[in-house]
Amino acid sequence: MRNSARAAFVALIGVVSLGFVPAAGAATVAPEAAKQYMTDLGNRAMDTIAKQPDAAQRNAQFVALMLDHLDFDSIGAFAIGKLNRAATPEEKRAYKPLFAAYVIDVAVAKFGDLPLKSFGLGSVQPQPNGDAKVFTRLNTGGTPMEVYWRVHQAEGKTSINDIEVSGYSLAMHYRGDFERAGVGTMSGVIDRLRELTKGSKSLPQIQQAMR
Repeated sequence: MRNSARAAFVALIGVVSLGFVPAAGAATVAPEAAKQYMTDLGNRAMDTIAKQPDAAQRNAQFVALMLDHLDFDSIGAFAIGKLNRAATPEEKRAYKPLFAAYVIDVAVAKFGDLPLKSFGLGSVQPQPNGDAKVFTRLNTGGTPMEVYWRVHQAEGKTSINDIEVSGYSLAMHYRGDFERAGVGTMSGVIDRLRELTKGSKSLPQIQQAMR
């Protein structure tokens, strides 16, 4: 399997958000429905790896897959905390695609060299707020990577709003990322993201999809 294909699929495990507080319009996700959702997503990803020989097109398909299945509204709102409440509609529109590109690009950079070979699904843990955590084991040729995908449903759409890798949730990393950088205003966050995604290959596709 080529590195670009591995990078795009494994990027799915590197993207996280909240998932601890019920969102407006949230509904309970049945355990079997959450497991089927993850089964379908995993099969689509592996099918893309197997059937798309062109690296650029394959990566574009994975970006589309992530945009469709990852709740960047929740992820982005959680990452900036109280700034989200004060942000103008224009600031939110500018922020969302930049943040999505930042998360996706960082995930590819961190997990792109893992030689993913297969994945398997296990138990489902219902959560107090109606979410469901689906356990998976990713075979990378060495020690298997254990991942919990937090599946939720809000406004009639099922999506992933948190991921725990080997027992470690990266949600708090994104939560404090801008604070650690000393950014305290929404305009400052947007400027920082523009700098971080200056060379992003995924950003044009994301901006087009989020228009």
